Amino acid sequence: MIPERLFGVEILLKSKIEKCEKHSDLDRLDCKQKIVVNLAVPSRSSGGESSIAAELVENRGECNSPDADNKNTPNYYSQQVCCIMLFMRDNIHRDVPFKAEEHTVRTHKCEPDALIAKIVKSCERLKDQSGRYIEKTKPICCPCGPRRRTPSTCGNFFDTLLKGKANTAHCLRFSQDWFHVFEIGRRSLGFNVRIQVKKGTKHQESRINLEIPLWLSVRQNRTALSNDNFLRVHLFGDFVGYTSIPSFEDLYLVIPRQGSRSPENLGRNFSMWMLLERVRFLDGIECDKIGVSYEAFLCHSRTYASGTQGSCLHNQFAGFFGTSADQYEIENNLLPQYRVEGRFERINEHPGFETHSFSIGIMKL
Repeated sequence: MIPERLFGVEILLKSKIEKCEKHSDLDRLDCKQKIVVNLAVPSRSSGGESSIAAELVENRGECNSPDADNKNTPNYYSQQVCCIMLFMRDNIHRDVPFKAEEHTVRTHKCEPDALIAKIVKSCERLKDQSGRYIEKTKPICCPCGPRRRTPSTCGNFFDTLLKGKANTAHCLRFSQDWFHVFEIGRRSLGFNVRIQVKKGTKHQESRINLEIPLWLSVRQNRTALSNDNFLRVHLFGDFVGYTSIPSFEDLYLVIPRQGSRSPENLGRNFSMWMLLERVRFLDGIECDKIGVSYEAFLCHSRTYASGTQGSCLHNQFAGFFGTSADQYEIENNLLPQYRVEGRFERINEHPGFETHSFSIGIMKL
């Protein structure tokens, strides 16, 4: 994928090097040739891609030779550089539902451990895979009345006599959409380089990822070699000492859960990736946090009936996705506050690199 913003790479210098070796008097002289091309990647291309297509022509003979104008078959050369990327490793922290909802059922004879489903209906205790009731999923029963959590009439004397005392059952239930919450761990700076060379009918392509751990000294060797030994990349210049990167220490990465609880890959639904502050997530038995638990919901049962509908369930993940703040920023071509897409130049996953690793394009130097 090549974005619309595409800046050109400049050729600073090109040269041809011939290296000959002879390991013993009996061995023949072994000579190898390589072409060295020094390229300059403009700093304004950080986070995006820079590319170049060029024709490298080799002159034959000495400079003052009559044959100096004769030329070998040219090499058609194209190159792409993607920079700067920030590689990050993720450690899965927990799973949270997209939305926590309070279900309310108007009924009679409500009991938290009611075994008859028609009494508490959708608030009946849930069962585990073995068919056993999960106690923490039981409902909270509130008396009837106009000033209760859910105002309701208590009916007349005959209704109470025939059906039992009127009340309401309240329970916590979660939406079917769940999300993985990741801690962002080790980070490193990265560059992706792709080289294509065509000479006559021969065509060769090499790719290389140059990764630079952020704790390395600027003076340390920053050279990478492709698997086919065709391409060697050495990083130098302004990008070498680049350390002004976004901080993610106080943030969690939240992405849609697909299939298993421990994903082999992070999926491609980047539009729903979000970065949220850690303080917004449940830490213990707390209400009004992302990932509120059954325990937190039941912990407030003593004052529950006098509370307002939906209390304990504020600030859920669904409230941050598609918020008016983010929507305003996106519509006005500004950086969104929570969503990853639009906040960074690109998002690439690297499943073959390390588990739960991805990179983002840094937009400014």
